Amino acid sequence: MADSMRRTLGVQKGARSSQVVKAVLSATTAELSRGGYAGLTIEAVAKAAGVNRTTVYRRWPTRAALLAAVLEPLLARYDVVPDTGSSCHDLSVLLQTVRDNAELPEGQAFTEASRSTSAELQDLMSAALHRALAPFHAVLTRAVERAEIEPEQRDLIAQLAFFGAVMWTQTHPKPLTDAECDDMAQLLLPAAADAGTR
Repeated sequence: MADSMRRTLGVQKGARSSQVVKAVLSATTAELSRGGYAGLTIEAVAKAAGVNRTTVYRRWPTRAALLAAVLEPLLARYDVVPDTGSSCHDLSVLLQTVRDNAELPEGQAFTEASRSTSAELQDLMSAALHRALAPFHAVLTRAVERAEIEPEQRDLIAQLAFFGAVMWTQTHPKPLTDAECDDMAQLLLPAAADAGTR
C-alpha cells in the first residue's frame, strides 16, 4: 500500500505532465518503428523524449506498459461497433478501421510487436487481439440473428476479415480501398450482400 502511494505521489499532473506523456509515447512509437520491440529500452525512450529514466519508470514500469499506452488510442477505435442496418456495410466499416489503424505509426508498432516471442507481451497481445476482434464478433452475431450466416461461421469469418485486412498491408504496396473493403465484406457475407440488393 505504501509502495503504491509513493509511486502515485511521484506522478505529476497538469500541463507539464501531459507534455511528458505525449513526448514519451511519441518516443516509444519512434523507437518501436526503429528497432522493434526487441530493441525497445526505457533508457532509449527517456533519452529520445528528453526526460529522466525515473520519470518514465514512475508511469510505465515495464516495456509492455509503454507498449500498452501506445496502443490504447488505436484499440479504442475498436470499442465502437458500427450498426448501419447492413451486416455487409458494418463489416466493411470495420475493415476500413483495421486498414486505417495499420497505417498509423501505432498500428505498425502493434504489427511489429505481435511478431515478438517475448513472454512479457503474451497477455498484452492476447488482450489487444480480443479487443480488436470484439466488434467483428458483435457485427457477425447480428448476421447470425438475421440468418445471414450460421452460428459456427461467426468466429471463422471474424478471423478471416480481421487478419485479411491486417495481412493486406504486409503484402500489398497500397492499402485497401473502401471499394475493396466492400468487396471483401460481400465475399465473406454473400447472403447479407444478396439481402442488400433485394
